[in-house]
Amino acid sequence: MNPLQPQARLFRLVRHTNPTAILAEGVEWSDGAATLRWRGPWPSTATWDAGIPALLATQAPDARTQLHWTHEPLPTPPEDRTPPTEPTPTIWLPPPTPEGLCSHCGRPWPCLSCGP
Repeated sequence: MNPLQPQARLFRLVRHTNPTAILAEGVEWSDGAATLRWRGPWPSTATWDAGIPALLATQAPDARTQLHWTHEPLPTPPEDRTPPTEPTPTIWLPPPTPEGLCSHCGRPWPCLSCGP
């Protein structure tokens, strides 16, 4: 983990033509890896463990294609914004059979009547 980068950062891969086109959206993870999601009619996702330099070397070899950092911070997950509440009790169910039935009573799984 990079101590100078405590959370992931968002970016866009942009080709400077007329007009400017956003080719892909991505994230640089806190450990330095980068993931890119291509836009367009055939979207795909790729990850570079070697990070942004490897991504740019393979996907933006020309000066027209550039990485633009977005300045919006990532949203804080709801569990980090709300005060802690009573934990939801765990309900343990009997495992299903290979046929998808409750192993305790034989009804279709999940069978909530066989829980604790």
